Amino acid sequence: MTDRLLLTPGDRFRIFAVRVGGGVGPSLVLALVVAAIGGGAVAVAIAFLGILLGLVVATSARTNRGAVIGGVVTAVILLLLQFVIAWFVTHPIEKS
Repeated sequence: MTDRLLLTPGDRFRIFAVRVGGGVGPSLVLALVVAAIGGGAVAVAIAFLGILLGLVVATSARTNRGAVIGGVVTAVILLLLQFVIAWFVTHPIEKS
C-alpha cells in the first residue's frame, strides 16, 4: 500500500489495469461459459453489461482485492438476472 504520490504514470496504469482485470474478468469468464453452452446473444449481453459494470467497479474500488470481490459480485448478479429473465419467459401464467 502506498500513498500514490510518488507513483510514475506507468505504475498508476499498471494498478488501474489490474483493477480493471479484477472488475471485468469474472463477468467475461461468465460470458465465455454461456457462449460455450450455446447462448450467443445472452453471452454478448452478459459481456456488454459485465464490461460496463466492471469498469464502474474498477474505478471505484480502493484495492485490488475490492475490485476482484466487486467483479465476482457483478458476475453473480448477472447470472441471477439471467435466471430471473428465463423464469419470466417460461412462466406458464400468461400463456394462452
